[in-house]
Amino acid sequence: MNKKTRSVLFIISVLFAVCILVYLYLNDNKANIVDTFVSDDYVEFFSVGQGDCALISSNGRNCLIDTGTASSVSSLMDKLNEQNITNIDLISLSHFHVDHTGGVYDIVKKLSVDNLLYPKELRDSDIPKAVLNAKMECLAEDGDFFVARAGQTVDLGDFKLSVLYQNIKSNDENNRSVYIMAKIGDVKFFFTGDGEKESEKELIMQNLNIDCDVLKVPHHGGSTSSSAEFLSECDPEYAVISCGKDNMYGHPHKETMERLKEQKAKIYRTDKDGDIVFFVSGDNKISVNTYK
Repeated sequence: MNKKTRSVLFIISVLFAVCILVYLYLNDNKANIVDTFVSDDYVEFFSVGQGDCALISSNGRNCLIDTGTASSVSSLMDKLNEQNITNIDLISLSHFHVDHTGGVYDIVKKLSVDNLLYPKELRDSDIPKAVLNAKMECLAEDGDFFVARAGQTVDLGDFKLSVLYQNIKSNDENNRSVYIMAKIGDVKFFFTGDGEKESEKELIMQNLNIDCDVLKVPHHGGSTSSSAEFLSECDPEYAVISCGKDNMYGHPHKETMERLKEQKAKIYRTDKDGDIVFFVSGDNKISVNTYK
């Protein structure tokens, strides 16, 4: 190889390296890839401000756990459209606070929703109008409606969703949250709504198996939830906190963060990480991507 040829190859190599660096720089704000593989089985925690919304997707089947706030529903619909999701097999509402139910009516109107599940309430008058309208819309479009009860199970692609518990004796709306475990293979995702220490204690007293790989941290990381005993029983590898940036409640609270760190959980936050996606492989490995 002569000197001129070597020089040309060197210049080409440098230009190629520069192109790669420019591409990575331009795409740095789009995705922070923690691990590299993806799969058709995933759970995505959407950044919906001071609220909750997660998508479970497997083999073309889709479930939403909560629907965020009314102000976040437009952005949420854009994200679902980007994933070509036009049908929701199940919407499950953990409880009736508007930061968990605000988007439900718009979603039922704009997408095909097969089933709606929400908690048993003390009084029908406590159910928000938007939720009742969503129920009527779902039924009008030949969907089904269910009141959550412990022991219910739903197969969603390769996932199996189980209603573990609802504290129907409590007068506090947060503590009436429905607890759902979603299992795929040996990997478990635990959805906790806004349940607080009162319900956490009941869960433990009933000897329910709440060991999980991914914990949706209760009540946006508030200090009145996530007791040390509860976190010890959950023993999560990953913890997801859904909260709004600079929110008025100061979520997540310092005490909760300290307890999660003591548990050695890897912590993700929608206010800092944006949308958080957990992909699950056939050999039960988890890959995490974040998108802002």
